[in-house]
Amino acid sequence: MVLTLGLVACDSEIDADPPNNVPAHVDLFACGVQLTCPAYCIHLSIADCSSGGPETLGCAGELWLEGGSGALEVHDRPGPGNWMGDKLTLLLGDGKALVQSRTRSCLDAPCETIPWELGAHELCDVATPPATCQPGACSELPVLENCAPLETDWSCGEVATAMSPMP
Repeated sequence: MVLTLGLVACDSEIDADPPNNVPAHVDLFACGVQLTCPAYCIHLSIADCSSGGPETLGCAGELWLEGGSGALEVHDRPGPGNWMGDKLTLLLGDGKALVQSRTRSCLDAPCETIPWELGAHELCDVATPPATCQPGACSELPVLENCAPLETDWSCGEVATAMSPMP
């Protein structure tokens, strides 16, 4: 048996930095959706981002129990401050939620100067609240299940329509 080995030559150089093929996503954070509850900040515990005071998640828990539409935002700020992540959850009122996350790593510069990396839009099922969640006594963020990235991002107009109160 004879094996023939060959060498293929190329006229072009190999690109050391291949193009970034990550698709750009519609920034749901920039759509101007009014948050239903204050934004929640997580570091060592959870707090209301606007006041810095402790937050019991009562607003988010009540929204979950009601099953209606609403917008929640969680800011994840672990120490020592070299990474940030946000998650926007749009409860659509039909047992589904549209979700987008964004992150930024800021090892070499102040975080505020680094652009956000937007995640894909995901459609999730909103789980049924646990039996421990009762009106006036539900201090939990809604649990999302079966999240799947969407092939086509929602536009800000589609989000506004979906979040509009039904007549």
